[in-house]
Amino acid sequence: MKLGTVVTVIGGIFLQVALFSLSVEPVAAQGLRTPSAEEIIRRLTPRLAPDDLRSNAVSVEGARRPQNAGESGAVAPPASIDLQVNFEYASATLTTDARLVLDNLGQALADPSLSSSRFSVAGHTDARGSDVYNLNLSRQRARSVADYLIRQHKISAQRLSIEGYGRQRLLDNANPQSAVNRRVQITNLGS
Repeated sequence: MKLGTVVTVIGGIFLQVALFSLSVEPVAAQGLRTPSAEEIIRRLTPRLAPDDLRSNAVSVEGARRPQNAGESGAVAPPASIDLQVNFEYASATLTTDARLVLDNLGQALADPSLSSSRFSVAGHTDARGSDVYNLNLSRQRARSVADYLIRQHKISAQRLSIEGYGRQRLLDNANPQSAVNRRVQITNLGS
């Protein structure tokens, strides 16, 4: 075999591997993409409880039930989205990538379909570092996200509630130091 043939074969194999890796997105990488404003709106729009879909549902005047509960008391899960918001190492300083994600979030929160809702901005970390350190860092990062939304997208501060959970609510308990655990969760709290 000549050198040119070897390079062509190796190049062809490399191209096949590259194309395969593009066509099969790993589960962990799926959460790393930047969702569009439209996708964020869809994810943050409250869902109905199963009983709310019944056309013959009867309500009792004066009866109290949770805001997102159906007739039988079934509660629909709150509308929320986990966003991969990148910060500089061990800080609450937003990166350029983070601003792209937050610009889409800002557009979504300003959309008329969500403009009357309040939102929780919750920071989460992985399991590296102490509980106290991670809790403080997650709160600082949630505050940084809220400040950006207020400053850049004119989202009212009264619409945003800041929370930090540190490493208390890992997405991947089997891999506590995984990057998927470092996220900002936005939850629709209703109007």
